[in-house]
Amino acid sequence: MEEMAANIVEHGFTRDSRSHSIDIRVIAIDGKLILRLRDNCAEFDPSSRASAMKSDDAGKNIGIKLVYNIAETVDYQNLLGMNVLTITV
Repeated sequence: MEEMAANIVEHGFTRDSRSHSIDIRVIAIDGKLILRLRDNCAEFDPSSRASAMKSDDAGKNIGIKLVYNIAETVDYQNLLGMNVLTITV
């Protein structure tokens, strides 16, 4: 959660002069954690970095790589202009 929230703040909040927000929810159910991050920044689907995740450059997109390696599922949607990222671990 920390990695993705940091990416949103670092890259989304600074991209323009608009005011931005992030909403983070953590749900524990049936022995799993479901993390949901929702923000009103520019549309960004982390799976769009899939080619970079397969890169030989170990330092490139390391936070996104970490999340995808740890997570059971990662689901992205853009709903009503909001980025909604749901991660199950």
